[in-house]
Amino acid sequence: MKKYNPVTILLSIATMIGLLLVSSCDSNNQRIENIPKGPVNITIDLNLPSYQHLLGPGTYAYLEGGINGVILTHDFDGSWYAFERTCAFEPLGNCAQIWGDSIEMNLRCGKWNNGEFSSCCGSAFMLNGFPIKGKARSRLAPYFVTQSANIVQIVN
Repeated sequence: MKKYNPVTILLSIATMIGLLLVSSCDSNNQRIENIPKGPVNITIDLNLPSYQHLLGPGTYAYLEGGINGVILTHDFDGSWYAFERTCAFEPLGNCAQIWGDSIEMNLRCGKWNNGEFSSCCGSAFMLNGFPIKGKARSRLAPYFVTQSANIVQIVN
């Protein structure tokens, strides 16, 4: 059995911690804020009329739970995703809610005023939560999703 030098182990741990710290910064070397998440335990029955639209790919639904709500997406590859409805850029700002865009088939950050959408940071995300444009550099905060027949379970 191979023995490991304690100094080597400590250096390896210090290196991993350093990499984690560096990876939590954006290209301007500023720390990316953590997206707050709240308790979530949601069960969706896709047989119910209010959720049947989710059977088709490229769809989404807003759900209660978490901090700012939860958005459940059914991606084009058949995968299910659920995210905290908080933007990955300045998540504590007053304009940091995530909304589905059924025309461009993505998720975007902003708010609604008098029936018009206003984007605050220009961030948009694919249905799997990865950023595609704007100031956000990290993925939306995911919740765990499982599907069994027509039942979708979302938990954290």
